[in-house]
Amino acid sequence: MFIPYTIVNPLTTIQIPRRLTLPGDVLARVGDSVEPMHIVAEAIEPPDFRIIDLARALDVPLKKLKPYIKVKRGDIVTEGDVLASRGGLVGITCRATISGTVVGSGRGRILLEAPSHPIQLSALVPGIVVETWPAKGVLIETVGAFIQALWGNNKEAYGVLRVAVRAPRHPIRPKHIDASAHGAILVGGSRIDEETLEQAVEMQVRGIIVGGVPASMIPLVQKVDFPVIATEGVGSFPMSKASFDLLRSLDGREAAVCGRLRPRWGAERPYIVVPMPTGTADAVNPETPLQIGSQVRTLRAPYYGWSGTVTDIPRGMIPLETGIRLPGVQVDFGKNEVGTVPIINLEHLL
Repeated sequence: MFIPYTIVNPLTTIQIPRRLTLPGDVLARVGDSVEPMHIVAEAIEPPDFRIIDLARALDVPLKKLKPYIKVKRGDIVTEGDVLASRGGLVGITCRATISGTVVGSGRGRILLEAPSHPIQLSALVPGIVVETWPAKGVLIETVGAFIQALWGNNKEAYGVLRVAVRAPRHPIRPKHIDASAHGAILVGGSRIDEETLEQAVEMQVRGIIVGGVPASMIPLVQKVDFPVIATEGVGSFPMSKASFDLLRSLDGREAAVCGRLRPRWGAERPYIVVPMPTGTADAVNPETPLQIGSQVRTLRAPYYGWSGTVTDIPRGMIPLETGIRLPGVQVDFGKNEVGTVPIINLEHLL
């Protein structure tokens, strides 16, 4: 039986794909030794154009619009600058939606052009380039601790880990984020709230790792400039004991955090890499069998999101409340909580 897996491993060989978002030039070659900030590929993002309908925004006829326009062709504007406005009892203002140059106008509209700019792709992790993909990117091999997560906000960073809470069930709070958090990647236990996120922005943290991100927080989390990673997914979940214990043991080490998520393709999940001194380590084998002592996480109620250790694998089938009988295992979740869980409802932590 195939069992879905998540890698939570203190020392393994990891291959990290680094891909451009659009075709470009690959600068690194197979065999190159790279550091996190090394640029391995780059591309040029094409110009962005926006048509702004001034007449509609101000609700005035085309023939009467000209006195209200504040810009002309060739002007350089910044996002939020006033393009046109009219007063009265209730003033109406139309602002630039992007930064760029006014390149055209007519029939009550203006055309803004945001200039093209380079996109540089860093290695993110120290390692060796083992494969290159023309115009797309590279594959970097490194050795270290590796933790896969279930949700991220598509940002990435490299910095020093700082564990901010005592236990995986504790949420990260504003009081945990002081001046010492500046430039650090913070490890919380369970969820994050709006006040804490605002404090993190103010203190200029480099990243946050928590167990879960409540669905209501996703729009806010996606706006920040640093990565926010949820090891257990969307919701208010304590971080798995395996992930939290590993991160706590690595407190103070440098780590790469990538929040890129492409569930539709199944090929890219958010992850944390903590590089270790140069050496060798066995790669994780996804086909490792489930056995006594295996670390697992449950995917269904009544233990949804809980992680624990397999203590027994009974012969035959176990009965469910629905009357169905399925293969199952006994799992010790800690704190005197032991449950029997169908294998189909488990995820193997490798």
